[in-house]
Amino acid sequence: MKLLRAKLGLAIVILVVVGISFKVTAQELTKEFQFERCQIQHKAVEMDAECATLSRPENPNKPNGKVINLFVVKLPSSSAEPESDAFTIIQGGPGGSSIDMAISHRHVLNIIRAKRDVLIVDQRGTGRSNILQCDEAEDQILSSAFDRALTLDLTKKCAAKLNQNDLRYYTTSIAVQDLEAVRIAANYPQLTVYGVSYGTRVAQHYLRRYPSSTRALVIDGVADIGLNLAGSEISLRSQDAFDSMVKRCKQTPSCIKQFGDIAIKFKELRQRLISSPVKLKLAHPLSGKKISHTVRESDLLTAVRMMPYSTEVLSLLPMLISQAHSGDYTLLAAQSINIQDSFSNDFASGMHNSIVCTEDAPFVNKNAADETLNTYFGRDMIDGLSTICEAWPQGFIDDDFHESFDSEKPVLILSGETDPITPPINGERAAKMFSNSKHIVVPSHGHGVFARGCVPFLIRDFISNTNLNKLKSDCITRERVMPFFIDTAGPTP
Repeated sequence: MKLLRAKLGLAIVILVVVGISFKVTAQELTKEFQFERCQIQHKAVEMDAECATLSRPENPNKPNGKVINLFVVKLPSSSAEPESDAFTIIQGGPGGSSIDMAISHRHVLNIIRAKRDVLIVDQRGTGRSNILQCDEAEDQILSSAFDRALTLDLTKKCAAKLNQNDLRYYTTSIAVQDLEAVRIAANYPQLTVYGVSYGTRVAQHYLRRYPSSTRALVIDGVADIGLNLAGSEISLRSQDAFDSMVKRCKQTPSCIKQFGDIAIKFKELRQRLISSPVKLKLAHPLSGKKISHTVRESDLLTAVRMMPYSTEVLSLLPMLISQAHSGDYTLLAAQSINIQDSFSNDFASGMHNSIVCTEDAPFVNKNAADETLNTYFGRDMIDGLSTICEAWPQGFIDDDFHESFDSEKPVLILSGETDPITPPINGERAAKMFSNSKHIVVPSHGHGVFARGCVPFLIRDFISNTNLNKLKSDCITRERVMPFFIDTAGPTP
């Protein structure tokens, strides 16, 4: 998914499959749960909201044991008579903050708020809900080629840093119990649930566990049931995205004329950075301060993997590779620093490990490593994540977690045509599983189309009456791919 690291991956042999739950009454949940006016902030953006915290047992089997606080935000509807259900969003990662996502997409949520409240909770272990984070380990691993001993050592240090937490209880199976508890405490009869990327896994499992509490589902950039994030999937899809970019450049006269064969340049540049990392000074892409940075192979792989998520950022990739190949590493360094800083500030690495080491690693196909041999990642992703999970405790998972299921509830499925990690084929599989669903593929766009073009209005129309047959999606045909930048002035006119 979005935040799996460029040099990491996983596999564990033994898993105890356990279903656990902790039931409380609505009266108990609402007793000390009260919203108050507040301001929430992400980076430079602040917005008015109503905030509350909900106390939850870290271990659902020990209701009198350690308690963690879930941070909950309500964005009230602008309607004098809002609908009875609330709309909730679930961020991807795993490890991202849903509240931060809400702030970033407040203009989309304002469309939803015209008719209903928006209710958001940072999933346990993320954002403002007892975040499990180890930034130093991430930075050190990213700055070097895969090293088993280093990865194992840093993972053990991360687990030790977080040893006041029981890392087994930060999985999807428990997170959906939290979401249901938030719904009850906030006194909504149902939730209309939106999930993106890993968040689609949470959304689907919430529907499985709590069908009567779910009014409708919107899943965007789908991790379909059974998709394994710790095997060959990320390496294969990343390679597909790179190959697609190379093909489009070759078919674009201005791109092929300006940059030549990007695949060859990438291969030569990668080998050069493996042999001789490059030290340079540049302005930090966010602060503008002069910094020193050593450009390594990992910087190149980080950029090549993450830039295709957005059609606008992807448009820079051929130029970035070509400039670095010619000896100008500034754009490559700036992109890599920007991506890594975003991860370090926002990414809950501990929660990520608890999810993937429980829900994916133990189920990796034994042939997965062989499937990655012709990808630019090779088996580094699998080997790295496997090493991490040797030092990370396995958590709790519902016994039907990986089983297909159907629901009568309406499900709107969204995919970006050029998504480099959860391509439209994932959405097709989800559409086959859900009999009451509609799959819309948005042309030219990558990962997560929630805020793209007319999609916010499609979501609004869908959740207004949940009638998939009447949903008109012709407006998406207006979406266009961002042309490749030929130089810093932009694309050819």
